[in-house]
Amino acid sequence: MASLRTLFTETKFQHVPVINSMQQPIGIVSVKDYFKAVSSIVDTASESTTELFMQKRKVGQIMSSPVISVSQDTGILQAATMLVQHNISCLLVVDAQQHLIGIVSWKDIMRRIVQAQQKKQQASLQKK
Repeated sequence: MASLRTLFTETKFQHVPVINSMQQPIGIVSVKDYFKAVSSIVDTASESTTELFMQKRKVGQIMSSPVISVSQDTGILQAATMLVQHNISCLLVVDAQQHLIGIVSWKDIMRRIVQAQQKKQQASLQKK
């Protein structure tokens, strides 16, 4: 859990996949999951107690599992539909052997939709 704190505080990551020895995803931890797990002791415990708690707690205790994954060929609309249907904020992208190759989040999808809309608007303006 201490390594999760480093990942979430020193990077812009919002999700960290958990993989097995075969590089296959077995769970995912969101920044929200992490802070939910530590929030119960942070306000009341000393710094040393918090550190001890974080060292003893395992990622497997707070990860969401099983994961919902897609292939890299999954369409944007289908991925967005899956996010809404499952009330989740990201999907893990796996290859044919179920090895993790990436993550697609709702922000990634929104960014792509906005870019496509902007291209359409620019093309429309150029025709006028």
